Amino acid sequence: MSRQFFWFRNMMGQKLADEEMGEIKYPRMELYTHVTFKTIQAGALLGMVLIAPAVRLVSGPRTLNAISETALRYGRNGALIGIPLGPLMTYGRATSGDGLNEDGFIDRAYRLRYNRNQVRVDQASIVGLLGGAGVAVLLGSSAVSGAIVGLVGGTVAMGMYNTVCAEKQ
Repeated sequence: MSRQFFWFRNMMGQKLADEEMGEIKYPRMELYTHVTFKTIQAGALLGMVLIAPAVRLVSGPRTLNAISETALRYGRNGALIGIPLGPLMTYGRATSGDGLNEDGFIDRAYRLRYNRNQVRVDQASIVGLLGGAGVAVLLGSSAVSGAIVGLVGGTVAMGMYNTVCAEKQ
C-alpha cells in the first residue's frame, strides 16, 4: 500500500499500526498542510466570530442582517488570508535561526498524527465545510458562505468537545 496514504487514512479516523504511523514519506508536505489548514481555520473563526461583530459594534448598522453579512464576508476573507499565510509561516519557521531540519519535520509530522485532538478538529472542520456547502446549495444559498459557516462550526464544536470531553494527551 502507498505510504502517503497513511496520512489520509489517519485523517479519516482509521486506526493505524505504529509502523504505519511512523512511515512519513512527505513530512514537509504534511506540516505545510497542517499549518495552512490551521491558519484557514483561525482566519475564518476570527473574522466571523470576533472581528465582524466588533466592526458592526463600532460602525452601524447593527441589525442582525448586517452582522451576518459582515460575519460571512470577514470569515471568507479570513480563510482566504489563511491560505498563503500557512505556507509563509511554515517556511519562516523552517528557515529561521533555529529552523526545522528534515528530522524536525519528521518529528513534528509524527507527533501531529498521534495528536487525536488536532485530528478531530481537522476532521470536524472538513465535515463542516463540506456539509455547510452542501446544505447551502440545497437551500439555494452561496456554497462558499455555507462552507465557511460549516468550517467555523466544526472547528468550534470539536474544540469544545476536546476541552470538555476528550482525553488529555
